[in-house]
Amino acid sequence: MRKKIVLLLILLIFTLTACSSSSIKTGRYVMENTETEEWSWIDIKDGNIYEFNRAGNVSYRPSGKYTVEGDRLILNVGDNSSYTFIIEGNSLIFESTTTNGNFIKKGTVYTLKGK
Repeated sequence: MRKKIVLLLILLIFTLTACSSSSIKTGRYVMENTETEEWSWIDIKDGNIYEFNRAGNVSYRPSGKYTVEGDRLILNVGDNSSYTFIIEGNSLIFESTTTNGNFIKKGTVYTLKGK
């Protein structure tokens, strides 16, 4: 009986470890392959807060709370819209959005500056 309990606990630990979500580092993630780092960036701050500059020629910058679900970063916009990125090490890869307007191409990479 005791062996079964120990085996069950070990199995539970492995399961929880496998299901743990990716973490994201705070800082500025800048779009790769642009002339200037100021063109498009995402600031990830403590307290699950973000600011997103989608393009240098767009005046509106979404900001608010973000969540991490597995290997996905979700930037929540106040009107029930969102931007979703895949977290890959120190990079964020744009996957999709539920907002109007197509400012970013799927697969665009943002890399953590200075890390």
